[in-house]
Amino acid sequence: MIDFRYDLVNDIVIATVHYTLRTREDVLAWHQEWKRGLKQFTLERKPDVVIVLDDFHVQDEALSLWGTFRADLTRNHMGINYCVGGDTAVRVTIFTSGVRFNAPTAEADTVEEAIECIRAVRRRAQLSQRGIMASLG
Repeated sequence: MIDFRYDLVNDIVIATVHYTLRTREDVLAWHQEWKRGLKQFTLERKPDVVIVLDDFHVQDEALSLWGTFRADLTRNHMGINYCVGGDTAVRVTIFTSGVRFNAPTAEADTVEEAIECIRAVRRRAQLSQRGIMASLG
């Protein structure tokens, strides 16, 4: 199960993941739940997301497959995203799939820190866009 909560003030989805993935079927169900859940927050753009992984585990044959589907979600269905928590296997697979599939791997120690990081990335993007617009005259 994934609990999706929308932080209206910061325009960020906070998703707390409660899953143990062991099989291909588990990974496919997890992927579909993510896609369904994110769809409600996808209006004009992909939502920025904080992913809380304290109660999320991936085991055995599901590890490699999960990395592939995780990369798909972060690249194609999310904007800026940060992970919080996660056991060693989850964190290693996040980094591995990040390298293999050029997918985001940003981490923060707390939800609050992740929100601040997303806000900082947004500010940098706005400043960069203003600089480009100013140079165009």
